[in-house]
Amino acid sequence: MGHNLAYPPKGGVLQRNYNLLRQAAKTGEVHVVAFDQPASRQPVISREDCVSELRKFCSTVEVFELPRARARASQYLLALRALLSPRPYDVEWLSSAALAVRLRTLSTLRRFDVIHVDTIGLAPYVGCFPGVPIVLNHHNVESVMMERRAALERDSLKRVYFRREVAKLAAAETYWCEQFDLNTVVSEEEGTHLSNHCPNARWRVVANGVDVEYFSPVTGPCGAKLLFCGGLTWYPNQDAMRFFFADVWPLLIRNVPEVEMCVIGRSPPAWLQRIARDDSRVRVTGFVDDVRPFFGNATVYVCPIRDGGGTRLKILDALAMGLPLVATRFACSGIDVKEGEHVLFAETPEEFVLQIRRVLDDAALWRALSTAGRILIEQHYSWDTIGRELQGAYEAAIGHRAKRLPR
Repeated sequence: MGHNLAYPPKGGVLQRNYNLLRQAAKTGEVHVVAFDQPASRQPVISREDCVSELRKFCSTVEVFELPRARARASQYLLALRALLSPRPYDVEWLSSAALAVRLRTLSTLRRFDVIHVDTIGLAPYVGCFPGVPIVLNHHNVESVMMERRAALERDSLKRVYFRREVAKLAAAETYWCEQFDLNTVVSEEEGTHLSNHCPNARWRVVANGVDVEYFSPVTGPCGAKLLFCGGLTWYPNQDAMRFFFADVWPLLIRNVPEVEMCVIGRSPPAWLQRIARDDSRVRVTGFVDDVRPFFGNATVYVCPIRDGGGTRLKILDALAMGLPLVATRFACSGIDVKEGEHVLFAETPEEFVLQIRRVLDDAALWRALSTAGRILIEQHYSWDTIGRELQGAYEAAIGHRAKRLPR
């Protein structure tokens, strides 16, 4: 059960969901029921395209519209409704009577071995499948991510709203997570966050991964060229780019005048596009269908992310392609990297400049980081490895449910 059609697998949630579905289909018969989110894909890709691709390995695919997806002002009206409701925005957003009816019907038509629920916003549908082992997936622990967002928000009204959402999300997680046979999280760190306010929730790590055949290593450095990738409607990515261009970039171009920066991501904001127009060293592409040529034309992957949750898939992509990484510690949270071996950490503008210059100036360091990053991905983060983690999670959920059934 998903809150999006997991296609195309181009970063973030879609990339994780698509590959988890493919892995699940290797050992079982997969039936998908999901909401359609047109904003999550390029206009040239239709709902029918998504369904066609998923049906290549899924037995059935059923699609539902988000109830308020068509209204122009729906996002703001829904936010207001959530403000007045005891339920968090995520639950209000995914509330659909039509979906509930269909799920209850499906529970009478088929016998399912396990139900995979993709996010906490879908948790209220758990009652549609009585007696069936059920797993709740967490891309992030939403209350923790919202708490961090509230702490960093400068607008007082938004901060009040976010803090109210923190309380409602934490209450929803406390209530729902313990009702699932298992919760899957993307890292041990996220599991610890979940346990802090859901001490009785059972959880297991099913990490994010990389297609190690699709992302093959780059051949070598390409001069003073930097790269960042990430959807630019996502507030942590916007914050990262604001920090980079306001605080890091002026210092960097004084020290490395020939440096170039390429930013890839859907829906770049106007302020970022203006920077690219005014500075020929900056390129902002918007969405690209294939990021690999851009990785191959860069020397350093820069990730100054300071907010958000889960694990950053684009960092895994960069490591898979052997592109040396300069990043904040927060950006690498949940990923088993070691300072100086897989990544060079930086927090302040001065540290970013120092670490970027180290990689640009030291070919041996570039090669060492490149090689170690690729090895890490091959050993721990290939989707085949993650698929085995997913299968283990399903088996654990089935085992837990069996213990709960009356003899």
